Amino acid sequence: MVMATTQRSSKKLLTATFDRGPARYFHGRKQILRDFHELANDSVDAKGGTIFLIEGAPGVGKSALLHECEKLARSGGWGVAEIYPPAFWAPDTLRDFLDMRKIPKIVSMALRLGWEKIVSTELRIDWHQRTVLKILQKGKRPLLLILDEAQTLGTTTKPPEEFEGTTTIVLDHIHNGKLGRPVILLAAGLNGTKAAFGKLGISRFSQQNIIELGALSRESERAIIQDWITKEGRSKGNPKEWIDSIAQETYGWPQHIQAYVKPAADQLKENSGVMTEDGLSTVLETGRKRKLAYYEDRIEDFSAKERFSLAKLIKNAPSEKGLNKEDILSFLSQEYGKSKAKEMFDQALHKGVLDKRGGYYFIPIPSMQAWLTKEYLPEDIELSLQKVDELETECMEYLDGTMVYTC
Repeated sequence: MVMATTQRSSKKLLTATFDRGPARYFHGRKQILRDFHELANDSVDAKGGTIFLIEGAPGVGKSALLHECEKLARSGGWGVAEIYPPAFWAPDTLRDFLDMRKIPKIVSMALRLGWEKIVSTELRIDWHQRTVLKILQKGKRPLLLILDEAQTLGTTTKPPEEFEGTTTIVLDHIHNGKLGRPVILLAAGLNGTKAAFGKLGISRFSQQNIIELGALSRESERAIIQDWITKEGRSKGNPKEWIDSIAQETYGWPQHIQAYVKPAADQLKENSGVMTEDGLSTVLETGRKRKLAYYEDRIEDFSAKERFSLAKLIKNAPSEKGLNKEDILSFLSQEYGKSKAKEMFDQALHKGVLDKRGGYYFIPIPSMQAWLTKEYLPEDIELSLQKVDELETECMEYLDGTMVYTC
């Protein structure tokens, strides 16, 4: 069996996810990487494997962490393949991801003759299931399967109804080490990804194998900022003032750090590495604009009335303890009913307006909480839900495609 050695392209497309992927300068997440490394070693010893699941809000650094885990696996001799959900139920798709384009002649002939169209559904499902398992079972070299955006497994890339059973069996074999060889599924997705796996029968995870990813430590945050300023921007002199100023606004959130450090490096390159007060002001202004754009994106699917409700909910939320799910649903149900309240809660979690840590729910970034309450609960105006309704219907206009309120 030819193991996959899928390489990530060094060229990045100019898309909405341009800032995703491997981090130029990676710091922190040491315990998570130790846990993954230990799991990889144990999997080799046991000739088994499992699922290592990373959950977190958009912009928390999941893709960068995946790349670091991949590097660890490759250094240990593992084969690596980036996959998408259809690989769990479609043999040809899995072969393609594993760079196994040659298939047995008898199967190739059967497919050319329209074999799948003329046999019964039961036999077709059985063939898919057995073939996917055989592909994963074949070979002795350890194999790491990387599944990013894993939350889609239960939504946009949900298995066809006839292959839900096949997907469950394949995932069960991976998760419980039943393949007879070391195979780890490294999955990363938004909050709620564990629930997507639960719908397919995978609900129990070892405490070390499910990660609720949060902000970076202060030390790691400053180390990344310093690397960008000194190594990328080639700054001259002591960068402490720039590091301090940027760190005051990023809260250890990887997306926010990127929003500031890239402009900082560009500014320094333009100024031959000289750190000026005007240059720092430009960097901070650019970073703030990017940060606000990130917040706007998090709430774009909520109506003005729903944003007002979310702002009310989190205005007095304890920053340390967080909120109980029951309290959130109870608050939202009073205005929207139980069904809509559950929908809003799931959407807030999925979009990163809420973040789960240790069984409680938080606004993941202090500045986002401050922005949301300031934007939708201005101190000098006593807004009511009725007023918000009026804003939506009477005061809404579009300028250059952007929704604005004119009164």
